[in-house]
Amino acid sequence: MIPTDWMPHRRADGEVVGYVREAGDGFQPMDVLGRPLAEPGDWLEVEELLDEHSLAWLTDAFLLSVDGADVRVRVTELTPERVRVKLDDFGAVGPGEPQRWELPVPTDALRVAPPLTEWPG
Repeated sequence: MIPTDWMPHRRADGEVVGYVREAGDGFQPMDVLGRPLAEPGDWLEVEELLDEHSLAWLTDAFLLSVDGADVRVRVTELTPERVRVKLDDFGAVGPGEPQRWELPVPTDALRVAPPLTEWPG
């Protein structure tokens, strides 16, 4: 769960795009997964960074370590308490349900996946 002393930073439409936490004599920008975006700075710098960061990166694929192997996943739901991800099935249509995982927020278990250089399979 996002700590209650972190201040949500909202874009103009009210959507939370990150958090600000006090850090020493400054403030640190945190993404919606609770990970630091940059070193602590002054309030205005932190707000500008959060505004620029937006939420578009959540549509990217991530890597999740499962039983010692990196698994490519996509975010399906994100709240201040949890993030739900599913196996990146590349839009497959067919029987069966893709694997899903639920992780607490903040989490450092997800890493941005590198771009694919060839189609898997």
